[in-house]
Amino acid sequence: MRYVERLIPSGAPPQTPGSLTHAPSGAPPQTPGSLTHAPSGAPPQTPGSLTHAPPGAPPPPAGLEGIVSRLWMLEAARLRTYEKILPQPSVHLIVNLSEPYRLFDRHGQATVVSDAFVSGVQSEYLVIESPSTIHHVGAEILPARLPMITDADPAQLAGRVQDARAVWTGIDELVAAIRRSASPDDALGVLTAFLESRRTPRPADSVVDVAVAAIQADPAQAIGDLAVRTGVSHRTLITRFRAATGLAPKAYAQIWRFHTFVTAAMNGSRAPDWAALAAASGFSDQPHVIRAFRRFTGWTPAEYYRRVVEFGPDSASFVPLEDLPIATD
Repeated sequence: MRYVERLIPSGAPPQTPGSLTHAPSGAPPQTPGSLTHAPSGAPPQTPGSLTHAPPGAPPPPAGLEGIVSRLWMLEAARLRTYEKILPQPSVHLIVNLSEPYRLFDRHGQATVVSDAFVSGVQSEYLVIESPSTIHHVGAEILPARLPMITDADPAQLAGRVQDARAVWTGIDELVAAIRRSASPDDALGVLTAFLESRRTPRPADSVVDVAVAAIQADPAQAIGDLAVRTGVSHRTLITRFRAATGLAPKAYAQIWRFHTFVTAAMNGSRAPDWAALAAASGFSDQPHVIRAFRRFTGWTPAEYYRRVVEFGPDSASFVPLEDLPIATD
């Protein structure tokens, strides 16, 4: 396995829980096999030995602070043929250097994913078939800062996996330049330069920044209370939040809360104390947790744990599967 990563200091509230984003900031990265690779504003978790950027590697690019949380290059064998990717509170740009991924709908129908693609914040799980050798370069983008790096409507990114050519121009040139790169650092430099060149003149929305930070601190709070905290009306908050992220504040809060919950659940050596985790994550009770699990994973908490425990915390949000799950309804 080869894994090289550049973390970018955030000039805005982080897009990842402080417990693993899998892991607290500075922990090893999370998940290799995934379509979007790993996830939120903390370093990803990846199985096997890790190779982080060596001493003397170029520092994180200042021009992307507060917009892109990290860049990485991954080359590794897949763990299983399929993978279920659970919702994460971040957007990913991936340049695939291996065979194509395939994305499956609930009835098992496959779509081949393009060589460069964007996965927006998902409100449902994704199921993919990874190539036997995973090799890609990626960037993790903070959803509240999308308007600062693309002219695309964030609402057209949320809940979708689409060709990056629909989001940015110059993708063919980007893919070709990354393929010509002589080293992982060179590839990350190419991706960095591309993203820096896509900066727009739009500033961050301070109301949305305050709302994101407040949601991350307490995802269970009422949207009315959130509006009071940001100093705007309920309707204005929703409108501005959607314009920046493509999501309503409530949807983002639900995804954030579930993501922090599952990563915390797998961040220990023993079976989770579901009741304690539910309380700590802002769920009202265990039935509330079960409903969230069924919605976001298709499993109960116990079923989820049985599937993930074999692979450990690295697979908290990227669950390896031997068989393709098919909906029965």
